[in-house]
Amino acid sequence: MTGAGVSLEQVVREEWGRLTSLLLAQFRRLDLVEDALADAVEAAARRWPADGTPDNPAAWLLTTARRRVLDRVRAESMARRKQPLLVTDAARGEGGTAMADPGDLVEDDLLRLVLMCTHPALAPASACALALRLVLGVSTHDIARLFLVTEPTMAARLTRAKKKVVAAGIPFAVPDADVLPDRLETVAQTAYLAFTAGYAPGSGPDLLRAELAGEAIRLVRVVLDLRSDEAALVALLALMLLQHSRRDARVAADGTLVLLADQDRSLWRRDEIEEARRLLDDPVLARPLSQLAASYAVQARIAVEHATAGGSDETRWDRIVAHYDLLLELSPSPSVRLARAVAVAESDGPRAGLDALAGIEIPGSHRVDAVRAELLSRTGDVVAARAAYDLAIAGCHNDTERAHLVSRRAAMPPS
Repeated sequence: MTGAGVSLEQVVREEWGRLTSLLLAQFRRLDLVEDALADAVEAAARRWPADGTPDNPAAWLLTTARRRVLDRVRAESMARRKQPLLVTDAARGEGGTAMADPGDLVEDDLLRLVLMCTHPALAPASACALALRLVLGVSTHDIARLFLVTEPTMAARLTRAKKKVVAAGIPFAVPDADVLPDRLETVAQTAYLAFTAGYAPGSGPDLLRAELAGEAIRLVRVVLDLRSDEAALVALLALMLLQHSRRDARVAADGTLVLLADQDRSLWRRDEIEEARRLLDDPVLARPLSQLAASYAVQARIAVEHATAGGSDETRWDRIVAHYDLLLELSPSPSVRLARAVAVAESDGPRAGLDALAGIEIPGSHRVDAVRAELLSRTGDVVAARAAYDLAIAGCHNDTERAHLVSRRAAMPPS
């Protein structure tokens, strides 16, 4: 056993999807798999501090979870006096299979599991949320933030989705090639939300979870290999690359947040920016687009404005505001209105930004209060700015962002 700097939180974040996939492939019991993994994590939280972190933490969790499933299956078998429901290695050797597809359509394990979660019996929003939780291990709190609902509401939705999967006997199987296109928009939405959860985590110590954002990008690339003419995927990959290209400049050496205006642009990944610009020139985006594809394309063009400006003072905020106006027509949401208010403040001044901010509410998010605090500070209203900072700090669950807000409040002049 070794403590080699590997935290349980990191292992869960990075390995949850793979462990879920392995357990589902063996047991095909969604109701048991997630409970067993949760039990394994709880056991690790108790034992690793005393015994030391295992040499292979993911294998430890997998073995422990497997034992939990086996225990539950044996208990069910005894209770009902029936044969175990578990698919054993021996059964597979006799011709049984844990996966319904032959494996020649999709070879990527991550995409395989996402496709399994996007069965048409589930509403697209429920399918996305379920995939984020099961496949990528995103916390319920962060999923709730992505869907702009409270954590209890999202927990209830996830529970209903999982019960529906079990009750309806929805198979964990990759669809046939002829129905694959019907699930691609849900896959794209899942990847988009997963990237957002990595690019701007709503909770935890990290400002950026680059491995989660990178996995979302890889997922889109894998699907594009299957459907290279899918406009939503082309636009989404461009958007992701443009945002991800700034990852090295977003956090200072001491771990503090670096605002966009203060970032060292020489650290931005120019190869990714150029790839994104080529994607935006793809002829597939010149055709009439679905609402989803058009939404991703507009967001990517906003990101291009930042990526191609020589500095914050050279950014064409007027064009960015116009892009947000179009985005609000395509995909109206409080988050888009908030981003537009920031752009309006940069283009026309903080008071105009405050006017644009009026009436925006995002449940469970501190960001409206954070933006309001910054704009009030710029107008010189120190008392109101401090009050807004207090609300933002109280509602912020990300350690790095909270530290930044505390620092900004402390730096304000006396009232």
